Amino acid sequence: MPLQNLTVGRICLHEVHVRSDAGAVVQPTYGAGLLNLQGAALEAFKSRVIAAFRSNSQCMEMTIRAHGAGSVLASGVQLFSTSNQDFIVGSAVFADALATAQTSRQIPGGLMVVFDGTVGNPATPFFGVMKAELHEGFIKTANLQATFVNDLFLSPKTKLYKIGLFVSDGAQPRPDLPDGWSATVYDSAMTASHRDNAATYFYSGFLGLDIPKNAAQQVRQFFEHTRAFIRATNLPEEQKVDLYNGLYSYLKLDRGNTIQTSRFAEAFMDDEVSEQYLQHMRQERFPTGAIAKDLSEVNGSLRWRKLRFPRQITLTGPPDAVRDLVSVEVSNGEDGNPWTRITIRGRIEGQE
Repeated sequence: MPLQNLTVGRICLHEVHVRSDAGAVVQPTYGAGLLNLQGAALEAFKSRVIAAFRSNSQCMEMTIRAHGAGSVLASGVQLFSTSNQDFIVGSAVFADALATAQTSRQIPGGLMVVFDGTVGNPATPFFGVMKAELHEGFIKTANLQATFVNDLFLSPKTKLYKIGLFVSDGAQPRPDLPDGWSATVYDSAMTASHRDNAATYFYSGFLGLDIPKNAAQQVRQFFEHTRAFIRATNLPEEQKVDLYNGLYSYLKLDRGNTIQTSRFAEAFMDDEVSEQYLQHMRQERFPTGAIAKDLSEVNGSLRWRKLRFPRQITLTGPPDAVRDLVSVEVSNGEDGNPWTRITIRGRIEGQE
């Protein structure tokens, strides 16, 4: 989500603390005034925000779940028409909400940065809420000396921050939220192939957002949950090989435009294993209906099948070739331990 023509208006800082030893919320420390950034300092702040949303793999547009009174969206919209003093006081509710959402002492404290402005051309209003964690560093002083500090934030190399950006569509104010608003989240822990790595307490508990259920994400979840089931089952290794081959074939070679857990189970599993698999997928809350087969998030994983053995021996090949040319049998070896017999229907074409 590139941010074009970004301008930043008001900025206010509040500090959110780690929960107490007893697990109780510690009241945030509220800012008493606006953060006055000018010149290079303001440009540095803008550059951090722009750089974050330039990374498509670490930011994602989300669906707005919470939009009633007291939600982050409703509270942020109210700030637009307020005076500077009311902006300072009103923005403190975000610090309270984040402190409540951080339900574990394992979640670090940090600064709650609330800011507004415009973006795009024509310019449309937005407001942002950022959690910036504090970190350590050195500040150069006179005579090439240095001072150690432990309250740095938003330095160029650190990724210790998360941002929720709420952008208006520029139309006249609408009475029914979330109409006219979109929400995008940046989280350095998120990647294109692992959207679920985003901190749930931040985007869901605090911002009231949900990860959109798109087909590519659901296909990736189908692939990962099914592999986890095969890996954990007590089936003989030969049957596991067949199930892995079936999974790769079902996704990569099947000509259908949709996937469905019951169809996969019916095609590649006997009744007993099928029931166990379907129960596993229900526990993972995976949809039972058909979903579009968008392979964009799993194409890299489907390119090769790998069978690993002791001492770093690996058999690798395209899934269709492994399925058609490779047979795997497990037997008792001369030492009493299980051995694996691999038969490849073809001659050696080269060695290194």
